[in-house]
Amino acid sequence: MSNNDNSEDFDAILDPRLVQAVRKRVVSSRKADFIEVLGSHLLRGRLPLSSHCDVDTAQAFRDAVREDIMLNGVRFVGDHRTEAFVAAVKRIVQKFLPKDQCLEASDRIMRRCSRTHSGTDSYFALQELFGATGLLIKPRPGGTPPLDIRLGRDKTGSYKCRISASNLYGIYRHDDIEQLLTHNEHTLAPLVEIDTVIVEAMSFATGETTRTLSLRTPEPQEYLHAEVRELF
Repeated sequence: MSNNDNSEDFDAILDPRLVQAVRKRVVSSRKADFIEVLGSHLLRGRLPLSSHCDVDTAQAFRDAVREDIMLNGVRFVGDHRTEAFVAAVKRIVQKFLPKDQCLEASDRIMRRCSRTHSGTDSYFALQELFGATGLLIKPRPGGTPPLDIRLGRDKTGSYKCRISASNLYGIYRHDDIEQLLTHNEHTLAPLVEIDTVIVEAMSFATGETTRTLSLRTPEPQEYLHAEVRELF
């Protein structure tokens, strides 16, 4: 994926006014600036995303085979975990929807569980906010947390599905990557680590779907205070 600092080659994910305000804060590409803006009012809340989903059923199943999934607190493991997960979704859906709507509802849930769905939007959101010449945004090594899916009645008695997908990224300097290629003893550490969480909530009663993106950094705030002290 390209890391140009413009978004002419894809549709905007976030509010352009928010993007402009954030980019002004990180124009110097300093670690402290990234940490500060991630903890600021600009990015502290949930950012609205489009509820549109382009992922087809075949892609959703390909993603599910590689996925670690939790449904209503139950973790699916083993070679046949994907089939077991799909069967569990269908069993739950059949309890609260007419038979002629079950297949469509199950398919809708599967497609929106797709890591392609959440991963694409989270990556391009970070690219809009932080992408710049000299920086590379990419997934951090070590895998991703399990998909967390809640399916059933909510507190009001309405049938809903809530999908929480976390994706973990790092922002790297190109200079550090080049050092890794030329010096065997050099280790590649991200300039800053960013965790993203996309939460998608579907109401089967109204047919409405909402999606939001949350951003945080596991970097300690103490780093920010230490760097500020070094400036004086």
